[in-house]
Amino acid sequence: MNMGESFSAGQALEEIERMRGKVRRSSRWVGWLYLFWGVSAVVYWSLMFLGGSTVRMAAAIAWLVLTAGSFVFIHRQRVHGSGMDRLQYVITFTWLGTMVGAALAGSYVLPDEPTGWWVVAAVAVAGAAAVPVLYGAWRLRPWAGER
Repeated sequence: MNMGESFSAGQALEEIERMRGKVRRSSRWVGWLYLFWGVSAVVYWSLMFLGGSTVRMAAAIAWLVLTAGSFVFIHRQRVHGSGMDRLQYVITFTWLGTMVGAALAGSYVLPDEPTGWWVVAAVAVAGAAAVPVLYGAWRLRPWAGER
């Protein structure tokens, strides 16, 4: 529809719904990004807690590269709905808290060379750190198509 055209209320409602659908579709990338970061967080913390010094250094460098790449990716994306902004703030700040918690657990609770049940605890902490972004991915469900 063009700005100069006159159309009925029904046509206007259809156009509004079409635009809303377009905005929803453009927001799917956030769900995929949350899923990616959730899996990455589990892998990252598992390597940081259980890997040797070389593995830890490689994981830290990879994390920095992925973070920089995500910023570039995010800034190249299209507009998304205002409801997405609210969800992003909640997910981001909750994830920040769980990541700080994982770092503190790794520094003060887990031993330097975990064995036995400490390995299970390390993997549990790694999984807990990823819960906020995995929840965000589940809420958005980009794999489900149009909802």
